[in-house]
Amino acid sequence: MPRRPDPTRKPELLAQIIEHLRSRSIATVSFRTLAEALGVSTYVFVYHFGNRAELVAEIVRGVVARHDAALAVDPTALDARALRSHLLDAWADSTSERGRDLLRLETEAALLEVVAGEQGPARGEVARWHDFVARWLVGQGVPEAVAGPEARVAVDALRGLQHDALVTAEVRPLTTAATRVVDDLVARAPQLASTP
Repeated sequence: MPRRPDPTRKPELLAQIIEHLRSRSIATVSFRTLAEALGVSTYVFVYHFGNRAELVAEIVRGVVARHDAALAVDPTALDARALRSHLLDAWADSTSERGRDLLRLETEAALLEVVAGEQGPARGEVARWHDFVARWLVGQGVPEAVAGPEARVAVDALRGLQHDALVTAEVRPLTTAATRVVDDLVARAPQLASTP
């Protein structure tokens, strides 16, 4: 009688793989190299992930999922102070050493999706944040036609600062800039709400 699969093993393996990749490229992923690094049989990866393409897809989903909890919050339920805190907490998480490593993996994955002509989860991550901030602005009374572009400006500014942190590792001055972006967004919301 075959052994029943352990439902916790695949998520556990995925977490180990992502930690292993923090100092490596997604392009280097193979069942053999991962098996050697993690001390398991290649069969384990074939069993849980099927093939390399599925493994890479799971890695990308795992990396992108790091923001799921932050994005699960209903932005319309946040006041200005709570949104500010929420965005700056996300900034701190994204610019920690681990956060920068995962951002690098996410960026690599997004570029691979572009080359493959796919609209995958890595390419969609920024849009999830655009939507989150736009929904907050609409909840503050900002017209949808104004909220979308304003959200894009704020999120893309923060994203650019995250990439700066990724490349330079100079988080402190960038945190000052990120705080200004968030404060400007929060301060402008009442003015934008009065836009016809």
